[in-house]
Amino acid sequence: MMNLISLKGATIPVVTALAIALMPSSVVAQSVLDKVIAEKTLVIGTRESQVPYAYVNSNGEYEGWAVDLNRALHGLIEKKLGLEIELEFKPVTAQSRIPLVVNGSLDWVLGTTGQTVTREEVVDFSLVNNAVCVKKLVAVDSGIETTADLAGKRVGVNAGSAEERLIAAMNASGELNPPAQLITSDKHTTGFLSLSQGKTDAHVTLDDALITLRMNAPEPERWAVRGPDIFCINQGIILPENDSNWRDIVNQAMCYFIVTGGYDTLYDEWFLGDNPKAGYERIQSDPLRSLISGQCPFGSETFLDS
Repeated sequence: MMNLISLKGATIPVVTALAIALMPSSVVAQSVLDKVIAEKTLVIGTRESQVPYAYVNSNGEYEGWAVDLNRALHGLIEKKLGLEIELEFKPVTAQSRIPLVVNGSLDWVLGTTGQTVTREEVVDFSLVNNAVCVKKLVAVDSGIETTADLAGKRVGVNAGSAEERLIAAMNASGELNPPAQLITSDKHTTGFLSLSQGKTDAHVTLDDALITLRMNAPEPERWAVRGPDIFCINQGIILPENDSNWRDIVNQAMCYFIVTGGYDTLYDEWFLGDNPKAGYERIQSDPLRSLISGQCPFGSETFLDS
């Protein structure tokens, strides 16, 4: 007699069940690439207040280095596919960005997301497009200098961020003793408001975000961005798990942009020179520049040739 198993209330032969399990993934799950081609729409998640990477300007438009990089990659993928593809931005937070990629609402998120082992368990990442370090924004007279000085303090972080998890781990391990009190917010501007109102003693996040918060504060001289770095992390584009066709075309577009000079031009426009769009200089280290260019395979400049 043929063995039977139950699946959601239905009974099917074991042989059939095994056949389903062994089907190629391309049959079971549609690639995002196929969806983009069919729907002619690319849906990208972006932050709304992560200056200078991704934010909404005074005209209500998305702006920032990451926003421009998103647009550049969209344009390259359009050319590669020979299609007009609508680009749609949808707002995300540190908490929502990964779930929205996992459930298929977003095709990718390119912003300031660091690559971690925990995140790699549920999503994939593109090749590295940047790297940042995490520091502290504090009042000049706070007495907070080192990471150890956060012990027993009220520390503001974005909910769902890597820095929230790290400081929680430092609390649990006893590295911060007494433990820091974590106070979460949905975005950095909200976190800075808490800091300026005396509800927190420090706000911890990417150094770029802290520099911008200080620079745009009513009294910037009251605040200081202090190290040493709590940690540094490589960043990449959040992509759906196990979708090699989509990951390949995103990486190929990124590498074409890198090896043909577009990446350096865009970065320099935002972060280098006498009048960078970011409002301050942020020089990438030679090792980071080497990593970004060296990760691309030979022949990346031929991406649009066929």
